Amino acid sequence: MEFDFWLLIAGIGIFLFGIYLMEESLKSISGKAFKDFIRRYTSNRFKALATGTLATSVLQSSSAVILMVLAFVGAGIMQLSNAFGVILGSNLGTTFTSWIVATLGFKVDIESLALPFVGIGGLTLIFLGRDSKTANFSKLAVGFGFLFLGLGYMKTSVEELTQSFDLSVVANYPLIFFVLIGFVITAIMQSSSASMAIILTALYADVVDFYTASALVIGANLGTTVTAIIGSLGGIIAKKQVASVHVIFNFVTAIVAFILIQPLNYLVLDGFGLRDEPVIALALFHTLFKILGILIFLPFTTQFSSWIERLIKDKTEHPTQYIHKTSPEVAEAGLEALQKETAYVLQLCMLHNLKQLSIRPIKLFDQEVLSSLNKKINKKDLYTLIKSIQSESFLYTSKIKINDLNEAEVLRLNQFLHSIRYAAASAKSIKDIAHELEYLQNCKSDYILSELKKMTDFMLDSYNVFYNLLQGMEPEKNLAKIIKHNAKIIAKDKNSVLKLSQRINENQLNAEEVASFISFTRNFTLSNRQLSLSVKDYLLDVGEYNMLDVIENTEV
Repeated sequence: MEFDFWLLIAGIGIFLFGIYLMEESLKSISGKAFKDFIRRYTSNRFKALATGTLATSVLQSSSAVILMVLAFVGAGIMQLSNAFGVILGSNLGTTFTSWIVATLGFKVDIESLALPFVGIGGLTLIFLGRDSKTANFSKLAVGFGFLFLGLGYMKTSVEELTQSFDLSVVANYPLIFFVLIGFVITAIMQSSSASMAIILTALYADVVDFYTASALVIGANLGTTVTAIIGSLGGIIAKKQVASVHVIFNFVTAIVAFILIQPLNYLVLDGFGLRDEPVIALALFHTLFKILGILIFLPFTTQFSSWIERLIKDKTEHPTQYIHKTSPEVAEAGLEALQKETAYVLQLCMLHNLKQLSIRPIKLFDQEVLSSLNKKINKKDLYTLIKSIQSESFLYTSKIKINDLNEAEVLRLNQFLHSIRYAAASAKSIKDIAHELEYLQNCKSDYILSELKKMTDFMLDSYNVFYNLLQGMEPEKNLAKIIKHNAKIIAKDKNSVLKLSQRINENQLNAEEVASFISFTRNFTLSNRQLSLSVKDYLLDVGEYNMLDVIENTEV
């Protein structure tokens, strides 16, 4: 019987397409639920390990799980040490496919298993697939069928290969040679599941013996690092840190497994009595050496993660504080990063405005904001920083997958952008009148000097209100506090105009003082209102936001 090369290639292609269909359909079916699951159940290394294992086993994609992890790390939602736990679990979860192939792929008639899934799934997709949920379940069924159909083609082609392949040709090759072969196969195909299926098939067809197959498995495990390295190139720093964790774990695990390959082989073949079930034994070997790696690393996740963070730092200076660390590919993480960035911009705006008016902030800003800035930063650079963050935020938002967010989340995304825009406008309003302050402070009018003192006090009081609102104190009172403060801004402006009119009528101010003071008070009030609008967009949910608009329009 002649070896059919294209039958093997078709088998690999159909197998990979089946994995792809299963991955895409499961991601769509699980939707936000899995993202929330990964986010919530990673508070310690053991939960993170279990979460990574389960998520990868179900989603059939370690890359999808790791993508979520690095996005959450970048957004500050998850610590790298807990992300490390998820990565360890994800590595263990990848063995699930090996068990499916080993227990079903070689135990039942593949056509009788695969064809019903492909047939029923395909027909359901064509005739009833208008509903997205039905379509995804249909794709899942087709993908599952294709997985075994591809495996069947691989089995047939490899069985043909045994008729013409002389095992003695490679019998004397050292085991490290087969580790390299496994590495190359996985690096080329970019799928450890496909390489495992080929290795299991080769073992089943007696193309390779068990020791050779176990060396190939170690190499295949090592080959997955190529995908991680390629994926991290040019990426955000969190992606490089996560990729480094993945690469180091796989390298160390492969070295330990290779050193202990004989004891491990003895354990699975004789300890578990699986000499007559070589494909099951190989799946067990695959799982055991992953568990061995986890046992080595799990106790030291915190220390190891700290070392990685010190080793791999972002040397590029970024104007932003959060969004440059977070991949926009996971929309929910991108939304959270933008929320934090907006709060940062709000505090920068208040700091800028106080600096412009030479007002010293006392216990107003948290240390995260202050430590992120050079203490000697001048007023002009601070305004430039705010404008840069505004620009970066709008560019970042354009990369977020809006379709992955619900309607309320899309509205919140737009509110954050509005908030940043209002904050930048507030900073500009104050910047434009900073030169007026010097003139007004040097004039001889007691009235103007008194009013400037009152305005300074009012700004500090306002910013204390805004800062406390940003800290999330009594969020149920946010709407009432904003309404109350907006009323104060309006009342203060009306009172200031009235008093100024009286002084003008009494000829207590000259024309230049009047013009300068009017310009200053107008922009001062405008800046306060713009900052209040910024806080409103940042804090209020859609219902509260609409309620405030109704109240303000009614008052007008």
